[in-house]
Amino acid sequence: MQMKELMVRSIYCEMLGYEASFSYIHAIKLAQQGTVLEKRVGYLAVSLFLNESHELLLLLVNTVLKDLQSTNLIEVCMALTVVSQMFPKDMIPAILPLVEEKLNHPKEIIRRKAVLALYKFYLIAPNQVQHIHNKFRKALCDKDPGVMTASLHIYLQMIQENPEAYKDLTPSFVTILKQVVGGKLPMDFNYHTVPAPWLQIQLLRILSLLGKNDQR
Repeated sequence: MQMKELMVRSIYCEMLGYEASFSYIHAIKLAQQGTVLEKRVGYLAVSLFLNESHELLLLLVNTVLKDLQSTNLIEVCMALTVVSQMFPKDMIPAILPLVEEKLNHPKEIIRRKAVLALYKFYLIAPNQVQHIHNKFRKALCDKDPGVMTASLHIYLQMIQENPEAYKDLTPSFVTILKQVVGGKLPMDFNYHTVPAPWLQIQLLRILSLLGKNDQR
């Protein structure tokens, strides 16, 4: 039986509440050494088995660094996904430049996942991403609505902490909201004919924070 099939069974055991800690190291190895399909199973298992403070996660850092530099789109996506879910706080400086580079990637799915990874970094180590606020603004204006939507998570968090610093972006958020309400986004964003309702809610929350105690 192949290792990836055994790993799927280990995942199933953990889902049923049985500890399968014996398979954790094999999940790391599968992500490191396997084919694309095996790596996918390995990364999935790691994201389910481990948490950010687990000591085994350090063994995955070099693999993530390598996959972020891969020419294979799927490997880059997998690496960004696991980074956006969990990554050792102390290792962020080593990986941050590679994630920043992906904000300029020609594929929108890579840009979107890079934004979500940076959002994760902001949540666990905000001081380490302060220098790339201008890149967040670029993501807000991205031509792909998925990338723009991902950037709103970061802005909602930052505006909650310091609304005064982002008041100059109010016209941009208003423009985006008008586009959403006007049905300018792809149909995939609609829910029962309502144009992107969750996105509308997020934008309204942002605008309410920016307009709080502001008579203008």
